[in-house]
Order: sequence, then C-alpha cells, then structure tokens
Amino acid sequence: ADLNDILAERGACGVGFVANLSNEPSFNVVRDALTALGCMEHRGGCGSDNDSGDGAGLMSGIPWDLFDDWASKEGLAPFERTHTGVGMVFLPQNENSMAEAKAAVEKVFTDEGLEVLGWRPVPFNLSVVGRNAKETMPNILQIFVRIAKEDDADDIERELYICRKLIERATKSASWADELYFCSLSSRTIIYKGMLRSEVLGQFYLDLKNELYKSPFAIYHRRFSTNTSPRWPLAQPMRLLGHNGEINTIQGNLNWMRSREATIQSPVWRGRENELRPFGDPKASDSANLDSAAELLLRSGRSPAEAMMMLVPEAYKNHPTLSVKYPEVIDFYEYYKGQMEAWDGPALLLFRYDGRTVGACLDRNGLRPARYWKTSDGFVYVASEVGVIPMDESKVVMKGRLGPGMMITVDLETGQVLENTEVKKNVASAKPYGTWLQESTRSIKPVNFQSSPVMDNETILRHQ
Repeated sequence: ADLNDILAERGACGVGFVANLSNEPSFNVVRDALTALGCMEHRGGCGSDNDSGDGAGLMSGIPWDLFDDWASKEGLAPFERTHTGVGMVFLPQNENSMAEAKAAVEKVFTDEGLEVLGWRPVPFNLSVVGRNAKETMPNILQIFVRIAKEDDADDIERELYICRKLIERATKSASWADELYFCSLSSRTIIYKGMLRSEVLGQFYLDLKNELYKSPFAIYHRRFSTNTSPRWPLAQPMRLLGHNGEINTIQGNLNWMRSREATIQSPVWRGRENELRPFGDPKASDSANLDSAAELLLRSGRSPAEAMMMLVPEAYKNHPTLSVKYPEVIDFYEYYKGQMEAWDGPALLLFRYDGRTVGACLDRNGLRPARYWKTSDGFVYVASEVGVIPMDESKVVMKGRLGPGMMITVDLETGQVLENTEVKKNVASAKPYGTWLQESTRSIKPVNFQSSPVMDNETILRHQ
C-alpha cells in the first residue's frame, strides 16, 4: 500500500441508541438497534481471518418475558422482577475450570445473603463466529439471583456491584481468573456482546431474534480496537457506557484513581468502601477503566449526567454562553476540577444507568461524530451517522448534532428530551456549588522567589 492508502484507513467505533419516549418495551426497539448496528460494519475492525470482529454488542433493559418463558419450561416460578438480578457471564472454556468458577460465584452470592435461582445457558449459533474468535470464545451463561434484603432499586444495584467486586477479589489468584468476566450484573440492564462483526451479533445470540425480547431502549456498539488487542470481554457496550474514541490521559487517570482509593467514602456504602477497591485495572482497556470510574460515581448516588460532567467536562473557561447565561455550570466545573481529573478523549460516550435515563455526550475535543433525531411517534435516535435506520423524514420533529462538550439525555419516565444547556443547568442548580467554592477555596498568591538556589542539591533533596 502506498502512503495515500495508509492515510485513507481511519478507524473509529460506531455507536448509537434507540429509545422509546413512552418507556414501553418492544421487540421493534431491539430490531431497529440491530439494523443500525449492521450499518456500522465499516466503522469496526476485523482480525486476520476477515471474519472475527474487534467486537460488537447491545445493551438493553432485561427481557423479563423471555426469561419467564424459559423459567416456566424449566419448572421455575416467574421471576420477581424488582428483586432479581441477572448476570451475563463469560466463563472459562475448560469444563473443570468453568465448574470451579461457577462454584466461586455462587459462594459469594450465598455469603452475601442472596439466593441463586439458577444458571441459563445462552443459546447461540456458532457457525457465524470467525475462526480467531472461536479459539478464545468463552462459555456464555446467565445467572439469576434474588436480593431479598434490599427494597430500594438503587440499593439492589449497589448490592450486585459489591457482589461483583467480591467475586473479582475471591477469584483473582485462580488460574482461570482472566477467563471469568461479568458483561453485566444488574436488575435493570443486560448486555449481549462478543468478538463479532456487527451484522452477525443478532445471528449469534438467538435471544436477539426472539420476539419475546422486549426493551424500551437499546444501546449498540461496533468496536475498532486501537489501544488494546481484541478480546471477548473488551467488546462494548461496557457495563454503563458505549465509547467511541480513546482516552489519551489514561495513565494519569489510573494513577489519580489509585491515589484516592484509601480516602474515598460515601454513606451509601455503609462502611464497605474497602470491598470496592481497586477502582481501575491497568490490564483493561481505556474504555473499561472509564466505565469503572463512571460506575463508581453512579453507584455512589450521582446521576448519569452529573457523573459525565465530572469525568468529561467541556471547555468551560471563557465560554461565551456559560459565562453570561449559566454561571452556575461554571461553578460546578470549578468545584469538581480539583476532585476529578478530566478523562480526555477524543470520546463520544453513550450512557445508561438509573432505570430511566439514556444519553450521550461528546468530550471537549469534539472529534467524534454524533447525530440525533426525534420522531413524532415518540422515538429518539442517536448514532455516529445518519441513515443507519430507514426513516420517514416527515416524522422527524427535532434533529441536531453534538458539538464539543455537548450532551443530550432522554428521560424515559417523563418522555422529555433534554439538550445540552438544559441538562447542565439542571445538574449545576441541584447544589450550591458557587457558595461552596467561596467558602472552601484558598487562593495561593505568588511570592518573591529567590533568583537562584540557596541550598546545594543534596540539601534540597533531603528537604524534598
């Protein structure tokens, strides 16, 4: 290839979401997401066999009708939806190792007072998997657990988060530790993903063809692997985020997160903060580590938009609109800039967390495309590009694109679509950040420094 051919080869993941503003679960949402994902193949990478994708995946609400249908065939009672967690688990290939891993997982759940209701083998079609991906393909199962000791939905999510952390800690010395991975463990969302091409994800996971699979939203992702080699666990979406881009400040971000591990506290954890550590993993991808940081903030009680504003702030200094109309947003960014370093991209992030919100934001570099549009029949779409879903243009009532540092959120309970400044104003107005800044900020004034050192190097070193 000559230089022009090389320069013409550019990679950037394809991402997007489909959301029903009336919050009604339907198979059509999943089907539309898979259609859009299939149109993102050109944005992903493939292995040397030209068949093993860098990764493709879909996050949705939990398809309870599908799982209740399976439970009835297995002689199990219908699931108590508000108190049941579902884990999508990659397990070791070796049968003995898989049995050990399952036993270790069950022990942690039992020790935590959760009831293991059963394991479900996930049905799949192996014929569509590429040769390279088959060699490393894990066993794929779903685990169902009942959480009786908590009633609040957020507390249930926190309990499942703690369980996952305890499982990681309990199995880290096992020979198969790197082969055990929870794609998701939640009472709200589930993730189907793998080292697949985008157009075969729905053919590989047979659940995604089943019309009982219903969800009010779906986030989809096609991966172009840049900073890490493709692996089944590194396919996206991650547990909370779908990320197009790279985090180029990752080493500093990991160091800062590690430095805070001993001091981070929140009353929601009831003194169990030590069980959450570590907060990052140097062996994981930049996307996975950003996802971990977002998950920590969200499980600690932050809203999705608030967490994204903390992690991926916009370029707010001397911002003409914020300075004049929304100074409270600047106060928010100023307040948090010393508590959380920016995870700088380029990064387009799609996020889902709290059972009601789905959204997207672009980092301050603004180097990843994101288009959005809303239709008169109550659907919102975000995608890396337009044209991924057949659309009657007469139904489009709102459309736009995300610019640098911009955000859009969809509230599935109220049916509201909030664009950039509305989202940030709501977050920044929730607390008196300006007052806190005035009360807590100490400005260090410059002093008259010596023009030359007055200590020798050895003395300086000893003082340092």
